[in-house]
Amino acid sequence: MKMIEIHDHLNKIWGEIFKLNEVLREKLKPLGFKVEPVEEVFNAYIFLEGEWREMLYPHPAFEIKPQGEIGATIQSFYFVFAIPKEKLTRDFVVEFLKKFPQSYIYGTENFLEDIYNHNSPRDLDKVYGEIEKSQEEVFQFEVEAKDSEELENKLFGFIELAKKYKVIET
Repeated sequence: MKMIEIHDHLNKIWGEIFKLNEVLREKLKPLGFKVEPVEEVFNAYIFLEGEWREMLYPHPAFEIKPQGEIGATIQSFYFVFAIPKEKLTRDFVVEFLKKFPQSYIYGTENFLEDIYNHNSPRDLDKVYGEIEKSQEEVFQFEVEAKDSEELENKLFGFIELAKKYKVIET
């Protein structure tokens, strides 16, 4: 492990998140979202080598109110939106997974159990079936990207999809 590579990577993700925060503050306001400042997030988990692992170190993230968060870990950039179960439909879930195959779906209570898992994805109908039979009241829909530019593009695609199915409140 080379320390300069770790240093450069951490600077990259923090720098890109600060820039993305500024850009999205202006772009999302007309769509009804409020973008909060970047914060250090602790007590998070990252999916590495097939399992969720606790991160004792902070990573950069910021809230998109209502219902969302954008951030970056050592692995990827991400956004995640909390959606109440009663708003979810099979059509939304299937279209979400087709549009965002690099994603996770998990509950807010049992957040270490990914219902979809893009490393070995379940059949799309089975994913919705797992949501239906779950005791969870809110589900997290998380999408990964390799950099902040790709994340921004995916975010606007998600917002369009979420508004189509009326699963987020703006």
